[in-house]
Amino acid sequence: MEHAITGWKRYALVQPPMMILIFAQAISSNILTDLIVYRTCSITLSINKTECLLLHKNSSSTEALKLDTLVQPKASLILMSKSLVESVIPALLSLFLGPWSDIYGRKPIMVSGYIGTSLTYLILSLISIWDINPWFILIAYIPYACLGGFCMILLGTICYVTDISDEQERGWQLAYMQALISIGILIGILTGPVIFQAHGYTVVFVIATTCCILSGLYICFIVPDTIHNTNSMTVKSLFDVHLVKELISTCTKKRDGFNRYIVWCCISIIILLTIALQGDITVEFLFTSARLGWDVNRYSIYVATNIILSILGIILAVKFLVPCGELSEEVTAILSLLSSISSYVVRSFTFKSWHMYLAAVVSMFSDVAGPMIRAILSKSVPPEDTGKVFSMTVCIETLTPFMASSLYTMVYTHFMPPIYPLPVWLVSGLINIIVIFILINIKIRNMKSTSTRYTPLEQDDELLS
Repeated sequence: MEHAITGWKRYALVQPPMMILIFAQAISSNILTDLIVYRTCSITLSINKTECLLLHKNSSSTEALKLDTLVQPKASLILMSKSLVESVIPALLSLFLGPWSDIYGRKPIMVSGYIGTSLTYLILSLISIWDINPWFILIAYIPYACLGGFCMILLGTICYVTDISDEQERGWQLAYMQALISIGILIGILTGPVIFQAHGYTVVFVIATTCCILSGLYICFIVPDTIHNTNSMTVKSLFDVHLVKELISTCTKKRDGFNRYIVWCCISIIILLTIALQGDITVEFLFTSARLGWDVNRYSIYVATNIILSILGIILAVKFLVPCGELSEEVTAILSLLSSISSYVVRSFTFKSWHMYLAAVVSMFSDVAGPMIRAILSKSVPPEDTGKVFSMTVCIETLTPFMASSLYTMVYTHFMPPIYPLPVWLVSGLINIIVIFILINIKIRNMKSTSTRYTPLEQDDELLS
């Protein structure tokens, strides 16, 4: 692996395209949910279109709230199915392409993900033109799934950042990427509803398509790879069973300096946090609409406020509080999770709009945990095995949204507002409490462990040929 990339260039490689991609997702995410809800109302349930327009124009009215109770359960099934399509095939691909990227480079898998995402938004742009059944939206996610989508982009980006950073600054590099992701979400959330109100669904998806194409071109032509292999790449090399065997051996084989316990604890934490995050995404807009009567615009303002506070929290915690207090990654993550738990408690007791903003304030440090966990994981893995271990992580992490959507959809639909306090947020709080106990265990293990050098696994000659 080459580590010649130094200075400011490390901040202008894979992170900006990721921010643009996240902007594309943010600008279209709530709009896509809104499209599914509207078409479920007007086509699936055959309700008069004038009544369904209340979900756009006057969602706080009594009629709209009653309509929500009919539409939301069926719309949630479509969202859950979309999550399934997005998860299964990319997860399986990551098992092959993560170890493959350790040999042939990070760029090809990132480019593949950007191509798949671009095709998905292109198809959504076309589907939004015609007034058809919302279940047809799932067709758009076929190229996304077959080319790896966001799963491949995330895997390649994390491995790339790990390649170009040392252990001392890796936490900040990952936090910097998280901050850019939050900025992309912020801009997308603010501009999406404005563009939608002015130009409709199609223009929103066309803009998202353009952003994904530009990001893919940036990766393809500007970003240098960190791994160079003179051997030619073939389709057979992509799906070599030996790659998966090597991955399993890497993640499970006992060797000096490779603490399997900490690695799998970190993977478990990432899974649990993903469940909470994806569950929140699944139900939060539905919750604010049903409980508070918020439309897309009001919800977007809230999300924007939440993101601004999150960005400030990441910068303040990682760049100032952690160095000044000399806090370890484990302690920093625990403090971040306490911030999240406080937010979930407030949201579960929400019955006024300002309560959601209070939840946003107390959760401003909640996004710090993710980069810290990935930093702990990366330090527990030999550099030559980064792709393999993160492949296992991303594979499981990609399958998690479907499980999270199913769990949260079930809890939410059975305990919808006006039930008070709302159990769905208490589920997230419980998950974070479990994660805190795991982190305490990791901290104790790290304090007891000695600094033994990693023993890399012997590469299979067949893989390198």
